[in-house]
Amino acid sequence: MSNVLSVSYGNESIAMIQFAHEKGLKNVVTVYCDTGWSAPGWNDRVAQGEILARNYGFTSIRVQSMGMEELVRMKKGFPGNGQQFCTAWLKGFPFLEWLEQHDPELDSTVLIGKRRAESEARKDTPEFIESSEYHGGRKIWHPLYLHSHEERNELINRSGFEVLPYRSNECSPCVNANRANFRALSEQQIQRVEALEAEIGQTMFRPKRFGAHGIRQVVMWAKYSPGQYKEGQEDLFSEGCGSPFGCEV
Repeated sequence: MSNVLSVSYGNESIAMIQFAHEKGLKNVVTVYCDTGWSAPGWNDRVAQGEILARNYGFTSIRVQSMGMEELVRMKKGFPGNGQQFCTAWLKGFPFLEWLEQHDPELDSTVLIGKRRAESEARKDTPEFIESSEYHGGRKIWHPLYLHSHEERNELINRSGFEVLPYRSNECSPCVNANRANFRALSEQQIQRVEALEAEIGQTMFRPKRFGAHGIRQVVMWAKYSPGQYKEGQEDLFSEGCGSPFGCEV
């Protein structure tokens, strides 16, 4: 029987790895599903998390998904607008396929780092789910379900990692990105989205939501004062790092 940790190597994942170590859990495997859409530098974070897991005697696994770009091509559109299919295809299905290959007898317990204190949507997170339909009938354990932000941060600090001021960057930009997320996008990321938007003939984010058409205008909207995008805003940010808005979080 194994304890399989579903990880992104964000804050909750690092805290969960530390929890598993301090509780002396045996036969621990961390599984990371690569979405192919991470922010620059996130793979370095993943590698550091894998080293932490191995230092604790755990096995670290990295599973490849089809990747966000190929998924968008297959679906002929971006996730969102009530059809957020990306999580299932880039994380859920690859993880389940790995589980079915390596745990055909359903003996493993899957650990997920959800906490009630994270959000209103997770306020009723249970400690256990005896048989999860999303994990082939396997038992789910949310070991941090009652942990406060402070308790989570203490676990992260004891691991030797710093607490990130943002959520996991395994998908960037996320279809649920906010103003701060858009401001943090690099030119490389903007160009990646632009190329995909041009290829499939659709924008990643709804023009009606921002008054902006295409990722570059959405980023300009995020860097401007509250309100909708206005033509000509690009000029305000053409100076790169010389601009007061040039620093990324």
